[in-house]
Amino acid sequence: MTSRYSKILKKGTALCYTVLFLFYFHMAGAEVQSVFYFSQPCIEAQKHIAALRLTKAQQILTEEKKAHPNNAAIGFLENYIDFYRIATSLDFSTFKAMDQNKSQRFEAAKNIPETSPYRLYTQSEMYLQFAFAKAMNEEFVSAMLDFRSAYQLAVENQKKFPSFKQSAKTVGMFKALLGTTGKSYKWVLSVAGLKGNFDEGMGLLENYFDTELSDEFLLDKQTATFYYVLLHLNFGDKQLAWKFCEQRTRDYATNMMSNYLRGYTGMRTAQKEEAINVLQSRPKSSDYEPFAALEYYFALCKLYRLDADADIYFKHFISVNKNKVLTKEAYKRLSWFYLVNNDEEKFRIYYGMMKRYGGSQNEDDKNLQREISANTPHDVIVLKSRLLADGGYYAKAEETIRLRPADQFASGYQRLEYYFRYARILQEQNKFSKATEYYQLVIKSSPDNTPYHFAPFANVYVGQIYLKLGFTQMAKTYFVNAAKYKKAEYIETAEIRAGKELQSLK
Repeated sequence: MTSRYSKILKKGTALCYTVLFLFYFHMAGAEVQSVFYFSQPCIEAQKHIAALRLTKAQQILTEEKKAHPNNAAIGFLENYIDFYRIATSLDFSTFKAMDQNKSQRFEAAKNIPETSPYRLYTQSEMYLQFAFAKAMNEEFVSAMLDFRSAYQLAVENQKKFPSFKQSAKTVGMFKALLGTTGKSYKWVLSVAGLKGNFDEGMGLLENYFDTELSDEFLLDKQTATFYYVLLHLNFGDKQLAWKFCEQRTRDYATNMMSNYLRGYTGMRTAQKEEAINVLQSRPKSSDYEPFAALEYYFALCKLYRLDADADIYFKHFISVNKNKVLTKEAYKRLSWFYLVNNDEEKFRIYYGMMKRYGGSQNEDDKNLQREISANTPHDVIVLKSRLLADGGYYAKAEETIRLRPADQFASGYQRLEYYFRYARILQEQNKFSKATEYYQLVIKSSPDNTPYHFAPFANVYVGQIYLKLGFTQMAKTYFVNAAKYKKAEYIETAEIRAGKELQSLK
C-alpha cells in the first residue's frame, strides 16, 4: 500500500508540476502579449514626430514605455522617429539604431491579437519604413524584399478588415507606384506577385482622404499626404499636387515636414516665389531635427531665379550635408552658377569637385563632360533659359532663349537641346503650335539610336499637347513612338510617362 501510495503521490506531484508549468507558461505568454492603442501621450508624441521635434517625442515615449511596456504602439512610433532621422539626415550610419530594435518591435507587433487590424498594419508600415531607408542607401535587393513584405501584409490586412482605411492607403500607394514601373523592372513585380495601376491606386488614396480620421492617426494622414502629393508630382497632375499640398501644409512655419513638402512641391510646380518664402520661414529652433536638404532646395530656387548670391547657400549646404549624392548635385549646380555668371575658371573648379564624388553619371553629366572635352561647354544663353524655365519664369526664359539664333550652334547636341528647351518653354505657356513645331524638329533630327533623351521626351510632350487638344489617335501615335529610342538616356522614364498616358486612354 505504501509503495502504491508513493507512486500515486509521485504521479500527483508530477501532474501538479505540469499544471503549474502550463499555468505559468500561459501567464508568461499573457504577460508578453501586446496591446496596441494610441494613449494620450502617444498622440502627443505623434504631434512632435509629425513636426520633426523628434527628441521631444522620444522623451514622451520613453516615459510612456515605463508605464505601459506592452503597448506596441510605442515601438511603432519609435520606428517612425528612427526612420525620420534617416530620411532627414540622409546619413545611413543612423540606421544602426533602427536596425538594433527591429526584432523587438516586430515581435511586439506579432503579439498583437489577430482580431486587431493593428497587428498586420504595424508590421506592414515598419517593413515599408525599413525598405525606404535601405533604398536611400542603395541596398535595393534587401529593400525590394521589405517592400514585398509591406505590400503583402497590407493586402492581407485590407482583406481581413476592409473598413480599415490605413491599410487601404498603403495598398493604394503601392498600386499607384507600381503602375509607373518601367519594363526592365516588370520581372520584379512578377516574382513578387505585385501588380500596379496608377489610377486605381490614386483612387484608393482619394477614398482614404474622404474618411474622417481622428487625431490618433496624425502620422498616418501625414504619410498619406506625402504619397498623394509626390505621386501626382512625379507621374500625375502637378497642379493638383500643389493644390492638395497647399491646403494641408499651412502650418509650415511650425512644422518642418510641412515646410519640406510645401517648399519642395512649390519648387517643382512653378511656385518658386512661394517655395523661397516657405523655405526661408522654416523653423530654426534646436527643438527641430536638422534638415540640410531644405538648404539645398532653397539654394536651387535662388539659382532658378538667377540670384547673385545663390552660391552662398549651395556652399553652406555642402558644409553641413552628409549625403554624397546631394553634395554631388550641389557641386554641379555651383558649376552652373559660375558658368551663367561668366566665371569659367570657377565653373571648371566646381565641376571637378562634382566629379570627385563619382557614382553613375546622368545624361547632364555625360554631355557636359563631352562638351568640356571638345571645349564647347553648355551654351550660357540656353542654360540661363533652362534655369529660368525650371523656376517657372517662362516669359523671361523665352525672352532669354530668343537671344541665341539656332544656326549659331557648333554641335548637333546643342542644336537639339536648343529646340527642346525652347519647345518646353512654349508648351508651358500654352503656345502649342510653335512648341509642336520645335518638338518635331527634335524628332526629325534624332535617329532611333540617339543617345540623347530629347527625342523620346519630345514624343511624350507632343502626345500630351495633342491629347489636350482632343486629338486622341495622334496622341497615341506619339506615346507609342516614345519607346522606340532604346539607346537613349532616361528611356525608362519616357516609357513610364508614355505608358501611363496610354493606360489612361484604354
